[in-house]
Amino acid sequence: MQRVTVLYPNAADTKFDFDYYLAKHVPWVAGLVGQKIEVRRGIASVSGSRAAFICVATIFIESAEQFKAVFAEHGAKILADIPNYTNSQPFVQIDEVLQG
Repeated sequence: MQRVTVLYPNAADTKFDFDYYLAKHVPWVAGLVGQKIEVRRGIASVSGSRAAFICVATIFIESAEQFKAVFAEHGAKILADIPNYTNSQPFVQIDEVLQG
């Protein structure tokens, strides 16, 4: 199994509009990839300080190749939507699920 993980770093000045993200961005991207997306909000670190990531999204994918094809076609529009909900620049990686 493979997944795409999107991590949004949480700096002191980070803004994140979860309402927009959950109502607009996530359903749109899920429709493009044809899979569900799990979204988590970072609330704290174990030490109690600010969470390292304000948001972590896991995109369920059929394959890395399928996702790369979708991103090649729609990536510019997906990235252009980021300023509508955050000032954080995400890290995106493709993961292999070893146990789940």
